[in-house]
Amino acid sequence: MIEGAIFFVLALTGLRYRIIRLIPEPVRIATPAGIGAFLAHLGLQTAEGIGAVVGDIATAVTLGGCPPEKQTKLVAWDDLCRLEGICVPSDNYTCDVEGGIMTSGRTWLGLLGMMIIAVALGYRSKLSFIYGIALVTIVSWFRNTAVTYFPDDDAGNARFDYFKKVVDITGLDMIITPFTSDLANAGVAIVTMLYVDFLDTSGTLLGIATSMGVVDDEGNFPKSTQAFSVDAIATMFGSIFGLSPITSYIESGAGVEAGAKTGLTAVICGFYFFIAIFFAPILASIPPWAIGGALIIVGALMARSLTKLNFNRISHAVSGFLTVIVMPLTYSIAYGLIAGIGTYFVMEGMFWILSFVGLEVPVDEEEASKLIIGKSFRKLTEAKPKDESIEPSDNDDVEESSAKVETEEATPASDKPEEVDEEEAGK
Repeated sequence: MIEGAIFFVLALTGLRYRIIRLIPEPVRIATPAGIGAFLAHLGLQTAEGIGAVVGDIATAVTLGGCPPEKQTKLVAWDDLCRLEGICVPSDNYTCDVEGGIMTSGRTWLGLLGMMIIAVALGYRSKLSFIYGIALVTIVSWFRNTAVTYFPDDDAGNARFDYFKKVVDITGLDMIITPFTSDLANAGVAIVTMLYVDFLDTSGTLLGIATSMGVVDDEGNFPKSTQAFSVDAIATMFGSIFGLSPITSYIESGAGVEAGAKTGLTAVICGFYFFIAIFFAPILASIPPWAIGGALIIVGALMARSLTKLNFNRISHAVSGFLTVIVMPLTYSIAYGLIAGIGTYFVMEGMFWILSFVGLEVPVDEEEASKLIIGKSFRKLTEAKPKDESIEPSDNDDVEESSAKVETEEATPASDKPEEVDEEEAGK
């Protein structure tokens, strides 16, 4: 609640937007691509994707795609697990122990859905994402298959029993969070959530707005104050119900790539979310490998922002690259922005300091070529004849004029260049 109130003040006064404008140009350009890489990383994993990328003890991540019976859960090797043998398994798993890499039908079905979306997008179909997700979902609803979302076990039977309800209204008891007046240790939590949520929201809004094509060269986009204010109000409202900060979601990139351009999209999505309250059994039964392909495609489309990044300038290339790569590897947009902004200012600061000891500030190849061409042009314009005392005589003028007359007489009319007005030349 307090964090959201601070957000609202920063947004209403415009201070938050002014801080956002301090983000360097390469980081602004690379942010959409970083968010896209984050989405693709989610789509490749198991929790929200096709399961092609899984955990690994040695390399953190590796190629997966193994069926459930070949999955080995990873556990935290803490004192409780090491001394007493009580180990809590995580959702992360590896395929290295039992094998079966890329033999899972669910992974291949998710890849098929991804290719259907990609091909439909090639034909400019606005329903391309619906085609891929719907096909994979319907196929996964059949039981007793290798790709079913309702396997014949306790978890699968529980999912199927909930799916058969079709319509269900969950109770709303204990929905209001009990608040406390003890704020002795709240300072660190408020500051931590403030800067993380600030950077996450700012990066998401900037990235999504850039994908929409509404951000100018200075990083401005229309009605930014209203957008940041709504985000702050949502954070305060969500805290009443014990929710984590309600902020702009990176999956909004999927809607933007599908054609969303105005706030009417959010209104319609909110209406469908309201309907989803009653049809939760159906929507909750959409398997993650059905939406993983869509996330990967959206990530690929958002990577086009890198075409505007100046890779010829080393500070732009390094800061932009770190912004992109740190976001998915740390699961945080904030850490990606911190890496990119910090790298840019450190490099540019070092160049500025070294300029006082005689080292020129590095320029990219394009700027260097412009400087070379400019110097060469100045030398040509400033060059003088070697012997200015020699002037053409009158006889030379007469001979030159007579030669011109002879040339004009010898040239046929059809070979003479036609006069073209400025309008035709422009065309």
